[in-house]
Amino acid sequence: LACVLVSDEESHSGAAAMCVNVGQLDDTPGVDGLAHFLEHMLFLGTERYPEESNFDQFCASCAGYSNAWTSLDHTLYHFIVAHDKLKETLDRFSS
Repeated sequence: LACVLVSDEESHSGAAAMCVNVGQLDDTPGVDGLAHFLEHMLFLGTERYPEESNFDQFCASCAGYSNAWTSLDHTLYHFIVAHDKLKETLDRFSS
């Protein structure tokens, strides 16, 4: 796992992204769209935050948003929120 941290105390936003090396080319034969489907499954809730779409709603309540996309060989998840909400958002993102 590689991590890049960029900090700017003048910024009004905090953001993070995570790239997973799995994409459309990794779909099981005969199950087209599986990687994209699994991308969406990650936003259906977790044990600590079980409500569906909780992460999206939380980001929106923190003056931000989240999104994800699947390409041929990887899937990227990302979010941006108000800088004072970054730590709490990272906790939700990682759970």
